[in-house]
Amino acid sequence: MRILVLNPPSPEKSYINRDQMGGMGQKIDFGKDVKAKFISLLKTKFIHLPVMQLVYTATILSEKHDVLVIDATNEDKTLNQILPKIKMFNPDFTFIAVSSSGILFERDVVAKKIKELTNSRIITIGDTIPAVPELLKSPFDIAIIGEIEPVVEKIIAESDLNRIKGIIFRENNKLVIKERNRLLDGYELEKILFPKWNLFNYKRFTYYPLLVKEPVAPVLASRGCPFACHYCSYSENMGCKWRGRSAENVVDEVERNVNKFRFKGIAFRDPLFSFSAERVKKICRLLKERKIKVIWACETRPELLTKKIIDIMFSSGCRAINVGVESIHPVELKNVGRQPIDPEKLKEIVHYAEKKGIRVTCFFILGLPGATRKSVKEIIDFSIKLNPSHAEYKVATPFPGTKLYHRAKENKWITFENYEKFGGYSSSMQISEELSPEFLEKASSDAFKNFYLRKDYIVRELFRRNLVSKFMMMGKTIWRMIRK
Repeated sequence: MRILVLNPPSPEKSYINRDQMGGMGQKIDFGKDVKAKFISLLKTKFIHLPVMQLVYTATILSEKHDVLVIDATNEDKTLNQILPKIKMFNPDFTFIAVSSSGILFERDVVAKKIKELTNSRIITIGDTIPAVPELLKSPFDIAIIGEIEPVVEKIIAESDLNRIKGIIFRENNKLVIKERNRLLDGYELEKILFPKWNLFNYKRFTYYPLLVKEPVAPVLASRGCPFACHYCSYSENMGCKWRGRSAENVVDEVERNVNKFRFKGIAFRDPLFSFSAERVKKICRLLKERKIKVIWACETRPELLTKKIIDIMFSSGCRAINVGVESIHPVELKNVGRQPIDPEKLKEIVHYAEKKGIRVTCFFILGLPGATRKSVKEIIDFSIKLNPSHAEYKVATPFPGTKLYHRAKENKWITFENYEKFGGYSSSMQISEELSPEFLEKASSDAFKNFYLRKDYIVRELFRRNLVSKFMMMGKTIWRMIRK
């Protein structure tokens, strides 16, 4: 069979990272003035990583089938540029990544064009349709629910879809939603083939400015998050049970990435990398024992970090950590099922990591239930005083399928069901009269400008370590923009 694995282009004037926001996709397009648009543009050009579910789909199916990967978003390809290649390949099946904010474009424009050119069956990967099954309309044929590994080969080989768990399809104009497969345990995760990066244009993978070397390989060392915050989609698509691969298996993959494909950086895509402190210590020890020369980044919760763990991580090559802070107000955090953290403890951990030489990104969410204009301002002011390497200011978004979504529906907070607003930086709900969508979007845009365009921040970044590497990365990025 001929299999097309497609990360489609983003709608015009935007960039969608379909691997982020728990599989719902992050649409990087915020602000209306020149300064905000400039920061938004830089964010779209600096980080380019593939969709992990597509990576595993291509790797598994290439064992028995002819697979063509088109990673249009990360290769800066437009729809018109990729259609001739798709027509020539003439796939029997197309696996396409979809997102909450781009679903209508992905279905009604991209998939429609593919159907017009080929006889391909189109299967969606991503968690938007499992959350809102009614979105599965022609030209989409099948949607995968949950983890893809137990499903993809069966879709190709099985003629009767009713015999396959973990999919959604239409039969006699009616939706058929099959029971999802159980989650793979750690032992089963270790059996999954390491990614075949030769199927991808992997030399374009970057994670700048968090990691200043390229290319960067994403690694999924664990799945699941037991904290199940109400706004987060990770617990919906990966489950609430944390499932980790062994330290040996993880380091085997890292070593292969470095030795075979010459990756210089690793971005661990786990939602909760440091859930097991002992496992983290062992991964770090093995990286050093095997003398693997690589820098790496991860994501975790700040309360799972200690000075000792930070020291160990840094010694093995960790140079960036992403942490979710979300809010400094206990009421807001409790309203979304998150345990508050002492701001002073947070400062201590962030500043310690920064002094070691680890770039820290802190995520904040503006407009959570219980928020006020005053609390939004206090969050932004705190973030600037905290002064990590990077800050993210998301607008509270009721992603379909999350507890926040169901609560927003019950309370009639959702202003309108416009999926283009489900991207992370646009407001799609209103929890109170004073927190209008316009206010929250402006607050997010202004926060980015106030954080990144400070004179002391710019000076600090210019004269931090790896100055030469920074300019080289920025030069490559600008060159790509000019060539495009």
